[in-house]
Amino acid sequence: MRLCLLLCTLALASGQGFTNPKKPAAVARKEDVKYIKCQACEALAKNALRQVKAAREGLKPGKKLDEMTIIEKVEKMTNPSKDEGEWIAKTDIEEEGSILKLVEHSEVGECNSDCKTIAKAVEAVIGDSDTDIAEELWKGTMNRSQFTNWLCHRQTDSCRSKPPPVPADRKPGPEFKVMDAQEAQMQKMMENMKEMGMGGQLWDRDSAMQEVAKGELGDDYDDDEITDMLSAGAPTASEGPGVLDKASDLAQDVLKSGKEKLSAAYTGAADLLSGWGSGDKPADTKTSEL
Repeated sequence: MRLCLLLCTLALASGQGFTNPKKPAAVARKEDVKYIKCQACEALAKNALRQVKAAREGLKPGKKLDEMTIIEKVEKMTNPSKDEGEWIAKTDIEEEGSILKLVEHSEVGECNSDCKTIAKAVEAVIGDSDTDIAEELWKGTMNRSQFTNWLCHRQTDSCRSKPPPVPADRKPGPEFKVMDAQEAQMQKMMENMKEMGMGGQLWDRDSAMQEVAKGELGDDYDDDEITDMLSAGAPTASEGPGVLDKASDLAQDVLKSGKEKLSAAYTGAADLLSGWGSGDKPADTKTSEL
């Protein structure tokens, strides 16, 4: 909830809302999918096993990983903006003679046309098999070699035949460019906002808070009840005057001073909003301290 409110504050402070004036989004080269589908399948198998293993190890004693959670993970593995699909954003396509080769990097890169193409290939691998894939991952009876063979040769036809040679006149793809860590984090935040139905829309303060609350509370409360909750939680003159204004000032400083102060401003604004939500009076915070 704090994160969503902070994003609202950042957008409102700019006077714009959730608009995205960046350059046009990269587009997948669909004609390249057939050249990398087998490698994409093998990479998917490796990362799926790793993630499910990590999820199991992170459970409290006595808890078990349910199949629905794994299905949701598998679905997100095609999205480079999600933690589950981040491995795609770390992968590049390189041309070696008549073949295309997937090369894994240690850092997240900008999601250019190569990134989009890999995501498209992973989507083609999964197809309608997400439930079957999740079931095998849930069972956990296969090692990496066995699971890769099952997924890429038996469950799908991803690796049943060799990919065709790459045409000699194929135009090379863009170079792999490492993405700034803060920019990558912002991308994930905006992806989450988009899932809540707030992406690419304009919001005034009241509407933004209303929509965030609806996204958090779901269908358990109607609009009037949510409005009452927000009104009841607003700071009084004695509890914390101007908390949202202070948070907006902090966010405005970010917009003026550049992304090098982004992390510090996030922390300051988040603390203010946390104090507002709990009814505590926030400590005085000066933007000059950022």
